Amino acid sequence: MRGRGPAFPRRVRAGKFVFRDPLCTCALLYILLYFDGSGFLRLGLLAAALHECGHIAVFWLLFRRLPVVEVTMTGFCMRTAGLRLSPGRRFWLAAAGPGMNALLAAVWCARVSARLTVGDAAFLAANVLTGVFNLLPVPPLDGAQMLGAGWEALTKKLQSAPK
Repeated sequence: MRGRGPAFPRRVRAGKFVFRDPLCTCALLYILLYFDGSGFLRLGLLAAALHECGHIAVFWLLFRRLPVVEVTMTGFCMRTAGLRLSPGRRFWLAAAGPGMNALLAAVWCARVSARLTVGDAAFLAANVLTGVFNLLPVPPLDGAQMLGAGWEALTKKLQSAPK
């Protein structure tokens, strides 16, 4: 099966967003949200979107343009293929997402320290879980990108050191 035709495209582009398998993604999202009585999935999606906003903000600061963001069934992913990134830039770009989640969790914790509701605790937990999960050193997660950038910087430094 080569192509799906115009009725079921594999990719749909809307500005800087690319939706991969949009029909399957929307169907899965609809089913999950339909059965999300607690609302935790909605907070998790918000935490993931804010995580990606951290990456986008740092990308904009580094390059003064917006990146292409791909939306799939497994989440959001910023495309950096074809960009020449130094290890330092790659590290900070990867660290921006978990950093945004950590910042939101800290602000939310300070904001609700006197009176913590179930919704506040859920938003706090969603940010902590999203940030920590993305720090795992498993490709393509941020932890693997940070580890790879650190390793590349270390090997470059060792190679350029006088012998």
